[in-house]
Amino acid sequence: MKIKLLIAFAFLSLTTFGQITGKVSGLNITKPVTVNDTVIKVVYKNNKISKNPPAVFFNSKLVSFDLLKTINPESIATVNVIKRDTIIDSVKYYGQLYIQGKITNNHNYMSLNEFKLKYISPSDNFPVFQIDGNIVDNDYDTCLVDEKYILKVIVTPIENTKQKIKIDFINLLTKSAKNIEESNQIIIR
Repeated sequence: MKIKLLIAFAFLSLTTFGQITGKVSGLNITKPVTVNDTVIKVVYKNNKISKNPPAVFFNSKLVSFDLLKTINPESIATVNVIKRDTIIDSVKYYGQLYIQGKITNNHNYMSLNEFKLKYISPSDNFPVFQIDGNIVDNDYDTCLVDEKYILKVIVTPIENTKQKIKIDFINLLTKSAKNIEESNQIIIR
């Protein structure tokens, strides 16, 4: 009798306190990366929402979807979403997003090329823009940014004569709460 009770107690404790195996919803267990891993993990970042994002209209003007990355949320009065596909200039957009800005003088929208001419030293290098860590792959003439919502511009010239590469990597940091907090940190070494 004691042996049966001991075996039942052992099985009960194993099922109660044992490891969970298989897929369990809400549980995410990852294997830590070690120095001895033999397979290199390659990750391709795709910053696009879909093949064709919604058509974005800011103050009744069609603008690039990238404007949403640099617009100050405090400058938005209303947002209207229409879930109907539309074709504009032979481009199919999945839905329409109408944003009406507040009428203030606290913003100044300009294209990335206009921003480059105003703030970046002239260069023969090819410009590549990045906004808060996301590479801009739209037309720089139609991609608008709010000049007054830009916190910092970091320009990294890249020149590789052997590969014949000349790039100005232009990273725009917006005045988001995260970027402001990180810029105010003081690192003591």
